[in-house]
Amino acid sequence: MAHSTRFSRPCAALVHLLCFALPLVTQTALAAVAISSPSSPPAANANVVYSNFLGISLELSFINYYFGNSTDQIPQPVIKYLSALQSRASGQPVRLRLGGNSMDSSTYVPSQQEIIQFTNPNANFNDQPVNYGPQLFDVMKGVSSAVGGAQYLIGLSLRTPNSTNIPLLAGDASKALGDDLDALLLGNDYWTVFGNLQHTPQGDILSQDKIAGPTICCAWHYPQNNCQGKPQYGLNYYTAHANAVSLARWQQHGLELIAASPNRKPILMDEFNSASCGGVDGISNTFAASLWTADYALQMASVGYAGAYLHTRERGITYNLFDPPDAVAGGAGAWTTNPSFYGMLPVAEALSSANGSRVVDLNVQNSMSDKSATVAGEKTNIAWGGKTYAGVGDATPVDATFSSSLPDKTLSCSGGCTIQIPGPGLAVVFLGQTFDFSNSSSSSNTTSSSSPSAPASSNPSNRSGSGASRFSVTGLRLLSALCVFAIALAL
Repeated sequence: MAHSTRFSRPCAALVHLLCFALPLVTQTALAAVAISSPSSPPAANANVVYSNFLGISLELSFINYYFGNSTDQIPQPVIKYLSALQSRASGQPVRLRLGGNSMDSSTYVPSQQEIIQFTNPNANFNDQPVNYGPQLFDVMKGVSSAVGGAQYLIGLSLRTPNSTNIPLLAGDASKALGDDLDALLLGNDYWTVFGNLQHTPQGDILSQDKIAGPTICCAWHYPQNNCQGKPQYGLNYYTAHANAVSLARWQQHGLELIAASPNRKPILMDEFNSASCGGVDGISNTFAASLWTADYALQMASVGYAGAYLHTRERGITYNLFDPPDAVAGGAGAWTTNPSFYGMLPVAEALSSANGSRVVDLNVQNSMSDKSATVAGEKTNIAWGGKTYAGVGDATPVDATFSSSLPDKTLSCSGGCTIQIPGPGLAVVFLGQTFDFSNSSSSSNTTSSSSPSAPASSNPSNRSGSGASRFSVTGLRLLSALCVFAIALAL
């Protein structure tokens, strides 16, 4: 089914669509849902976020599968993935985190030449400890240079709080990364060892700019726990916007305290994904995860988070954003792009204002509380802006040829715009008085969403509002239930 959404603000509109392959069936247009932008902006102290809001968290023990073993062996596909994010980030660095369970269980060895050495072949697959050396930070710096800028979070283990290697790790990382080091995180599963902080010198945290954590509230959690292989929720949980709303509020008290603080510090969700311990097959590796990633990210932005990091582990883990080749670490071969990565692209574009954005949940059709939704189970044929990574092994997107894929569209509207969103799908709509598409592939405009349209550039840097206010609206379309959920007001 397709659904029409009408925006009641005279404007020109640029529409980006996140779609998946639909069967060739007759689509029925549903009644249009009227969407109006807020009559007044959010409060002056509302949370401001940037286009690099969504970052990537990488499991320490498998970092060389993604970054290679030396600065001259950094895999080009991972550079392309990160560059795809950086190019949409309005000059902001890509957010990257080095962490996971193995960050707590592993040991930094300053004299070690290799990046990674596994130390326990019988370890639990959800926590594989390694020894790691300082060359890792040189490679991380090389990745940052190759993609035009990265901003790193690095975890410090709290399991052995008196270890002399912890300050050496912090010092070596700071020296190698310089300004690319955003913060040093105190622990991963910190609640398991939090009592130690009451009895050790490490509990006396100094006033340092680059120390972060452990938490503002309590033990963090994924949407559901799948560590025992018994997921509590099915696909429908992730396609209901109301569940993203409640999940984003679990640290609401801490968020409110920080927001009221005169020395307000940024709050980061340093690790999340669809389910703990690698995700759930049939959920984490489906188009629903693409939609949920974007939905939950923008919801976190609306309640006070400054950034969030989507976690990725070793090859073959269900919730991974992308998978390295079936080869030795850093080896050649085809990479695989997974659904969650697609969810990162519309978030970056929706928040593409260089001055930052404030995200507001519009609660359209009571979507903040209405949990009715249907499923979106496609795993491979997913497209953003008419481009797909399906069947691509080198991380270079190609034109999507499946029937439901739609290119970017430019609409000329009077008295409002009617936008058709295929179901299920997600649209990012930029509204403004005029748009300059001189750098795009075509400058043609269309008069309705059903008319033939030439694709416009999907790069936010190629759009200008000619001095007009610009709004970006994220529409989350799930079969018969339309949840146009957030409007990001560009500053």
